[in-house]
Amino acid sequence: MNPTLKKFLKYALNIILILGITALTLHLLFKDNEPAKIFEQIKEADCRWLGLAGLLMVIFVCGESVQFRMLFKGMKQKVSMIKCILLSNIGFFFSQITPGASGGQPLQIIYMTKLGVNAFVSTLVCMLVTLVYKLVLVILFFTALILRPSLVGGAISDVIVFFVIGIVCQLAFGSFLLICVLKPAFASWIVEKAIKLGTKIKLVKNPEGLYEKAENSIKQYEAASDFLKKNKHVMVKMALITIVQRIAYFAVTFCVARALHVEDCDIVDVIALQVVLSLAVDILPIPGASGVNEIVFVRLQTMIFGSMVSAGLLLNRGITYYLFAVVTGIFTLVAHLYFNKVAKERKKAGETSATPDKE
Repeated sequence: MNPTLKKFLKYALNIILILGITALTLHLLFKDNEPAKIFEQIKEADCRWLGLAGLLMVIFVCGESVQFRMLFKGMKQKVSMIKCILLSNIGFFFSQITPGASGGQPLQIIYMTKLGVNAFVSTLVCMLVTLVYKLVLVILFFTALILRPSLVGGAISDVIVFFVIGIVCQLAFGSFLLICVLKPAFASWIVEKAIKLGTKIKLVKNPEGLYEKAENSIKQYEAASDFLKKNKHVMVKMALITIVQRIAYFAVTFCVARALHVEDCDIVDVIALQVVLSLAVDILPIPGASGVNEIVFVRLQTMIFGSMVSAGLLLNRGITYYLFAVVTGIFTLVAHLYFNKVAKERKKAGETSATPDKE
């Protein structure tokens, strides 16, 4: 089968799976509710707050774009802000339709290469953005725990199984990335021991090939370590941008609550609950965490939305996932056509990935 067709069918299957799981979940959640009442609540929603929610999603996307631009500039790669925005849309779209949001960055690296960014540099850029993104989520969680201990503690107990799996995976992944960047030699030792263990218990069938891949990855982490030592201010700026980016995303739920005329909700409470939700579902191997996201939202946000929780779920998920996927999908199509055109022009001019695209 043609590789392109195979990829297309894979993504199409993921989208069908997402829609199927969501339809089933919504049916189970809403079967005892009156659909007419829910849609009446949505119909009466304040469009000004929904418009603000849309603006926050734009800030969410552009937050990553600014980080790309900052890192490219620090690594002497000339990639314009417009191209960085398109790259962000590509990443978010494919993350939405792949399990565990795993498909975004590999596609970003491919399109960065089309722009003339060295594959080593593009991988390094994506890795640094991921590292900061994961660490900031953990920072926001502990901040929420300090500011709202009883609320966060109660929320965790409501979704304890999902949360434990999520926090363990997030902390393990984030900690390992941090070790890779700060202590690459130690990370190499961990990987070596893990491969040996995997070989011993028959989980790893090709240890030599895995060792080679691991060594290549460690070289990238060493480069990341060198870059951060020379550009500590960049890491600080990235962390601040990511905090704004994450808060903007979580604050969409507050806007939805206000749109539905939930007057007595506190923005810190809403964001704290969404941080717990994100930790519980983000890393699950289901495209868009479909099904689980909806269940956890209803369990956590009922204390904020009350009888409006069904309408709140539909609007919140509609803005942060379905509409988001459609909009980023459109930008991804534009980016695909544009970046392929750029790649053809570069090929004609005899340029290589060592010659970054001019602004």
